[in-house]
Amino acid sequence: MAEVYVMANQKGGVGKTTTVFNLGVALTRLGQRVLLVDLDPQASLTVYSGFEPDDFEKTVYHCLLRDAPVERTAAGTPFGPDLLAANLDLSLAEFHLMNAIARERRAERMLEAVQDRYDFILLDSQPSLGLLTLNALAASDQVIIPVACEFLSIRGTAALLRLIAKVQGQLNQDLAIAGILPTLFDNRTNHGHRMLHDIQQEFPEIPLYPFPVNRSIRFPESAARREPIFDNANDIPGAEAYWRLAEALCGRVRT
Repeated sequence: MAEVYVMANQKGGVGKTTTVFNLGVALTRLGQRVLLVDLDPQASLTVYSGFEPDDFEKTVYHCLLRDAPVERTAAGTPFGPDLLAANLDLSLAEFHLMNAIARERRAERMLEAVQDRYDFILLDSQPSLGLLTLNALAASDQVIIPVACEFLSIRGTAALLRLIAKVQGQLNQDLAIAGILPTLFDNRTNHGHRMLHDIQQEFPEIPLYPFPVNRSIRFPESAARREPIFDNANDIPGAEAYWRLAEALCGRVRT
């Protein structure tokens, strides 16, 4: 039975897509069966995975709103995980979901049939707190919150936590926060260390992963090449952080 994780933060540019893609690849290289789900109309995860969004006849949109089966819609990627792709059609989803029956549970229903096919399902949510994000939270077992080590990113996290609390109270009482993943951390600056300290102070009740993802030009270079960070810069601290996160999710302790 798959464990479903959503990377969520309504703030854009904090590393949600980078985390979903590289974590998914790391998990497959640890022997896990992984499905990546692109729930962002910008389709960045689809592009990062090596595809052109408009090349797909059916996408996550058709699974959400037209009951297309996930197992026939998802595509294999060159790097191991399967991908349920998105394109611009998904931008219409929130409009159509407004009048759908059980509109907050469409993603949960969508994934039910493939729970036994995978060990992990990773959802990339959009940078907003709308119906698609609500669906992602309702369908998930756990939330990982990527938080950039920047002032505005830290402030915006409080709104997400309020939404998570509402989902736990009304839609998904088993939803848990796996932890905050610090991203865009600059180990060379006092500001970076201060922001990391501020994350700990602002959210003391939430687990903080002890391996921040360091800022590096290698990440945008990797995205431009459409390949995982491990294939061109496996020695940088950010790549190490994603390996350690994958091991943590698999319950492995490094000696």
